[in-house]
Amino acid sequence: MNFARYGLSSAKFNALIHLYMAGDRGLTQSELGKKVLVARPTISGLIERLEKENLVARSTDPADKRVFRVCLTNRAIILMNTFIPIHNNYMNKTMSALDRHEKEVFISLLEKIRKGLGSV
Repeated sequence: MNFARYGLSSAKFNALIHLYMAGDRGLTQSELGKKVLVARPTISGLIERLEKENLVARSTDPADKRVFRVCLTNRAIILMNTFIPIHNNYMNKTMSALDRHEKEVFISLLEKIRKGLGSV
């Protein structure tokens, strides 16, 4: 998938898709870091880069002023609404080479790898 055409990298897309799925409430920096499987300093740097590109906004959590919540900006929502169908089409074409059983096995193996990465 050519992320660069949309000004994205796989890391940026990964963060943005999790925020997109979280909806208006967004995620805390810590929650986002856990979902994209990166350490605190790495997620902070990624969020800073996304802020500079006007793709996310940080605000203090109303329930805990020590915690920052990260939400998509309108610009990011428009970008994701454009990019997600293109990405889904690409993934469907890529996965079409596999039959149903192979897809199930592949997804199962990816889940095992994801769990393993979470413990690293």
